[in-house]
Amino acid sequence: YGISFLFLMKGENFMIDKQVWDYLLDKINNEYGVAGLMGNIYAESGMITNRVEILCLTRLAQAGQKWTDATYTAAIDSGKISKATFLNPLPGKQYGYGLCQWTSPGRKAGLYDLAKSKGKSIADINIQLEWLLTELTNSYPTVLRTLKNAKSIKEASDIVLTKFESPANVGSYVK
Repeated sequence: YGISFLFLMKGENFMIDKQVWDYLLDKINNEYGVAGLMGNIYAESGMITNRVEILCLTRLAQAGQKWTDATYTAAIDSGKISKATFLNPLPGKQYGYGLCQWTSPGRKAGLYDLAKSKGKSIADINIQLEWLLTELTNSYPTVLRTLKNAKSIKEASDIVLTKFESPANVGSYVK
C-alpha cells in the first residue's frame, strides 16, 4: 500500500484505515497527500466514524442526557435527535462529529443532508468520505490541490490543519 500506509497497519481499525486509504488514494492520487490527510483525521477522531466530541458527551451528561457514540448516532439516524439538535446539541454550542469532527453547523448540515438523502447512517464511512471529498472539491480547492501535489507528509498535514481544520492553535507543536 505504499510507504505512507505503514503507520496505519496496526490496531483494531485496520480495515477502516485501509478503506479510507484506498478511497482517498483513488481520489487524490498522492500517497503524501493521503497520509497527511489521514494523520489529521486520525488525530481528530481516531478514525472512528461515529465519534462524538468527548466534550459534547460530557456536557450533555451534565445536562442529564447520557449518550455514547453509538446511541447518539442511532438517535440521529432514527430522527430522535433532530437536525437542529445535531447541529447545536446545546444552546449556542457546536461540537464535532465523525471522522473529521465536523463542527460548524454548515459543515455538519452537509454531512447530515447527504446521509439522509441517501438513506444511510450519518456514521456510514462511504457517506463521510464522499462528504469529505465534496467539501475539499467545492469549499477547499487549495487544500485539495496541495494534497494532490504534496511532496511530503508534513506539507500535506500542515495544509489540512491550517486551511481545512483551522483550529485556534496551529503552532509548531500542533503541526
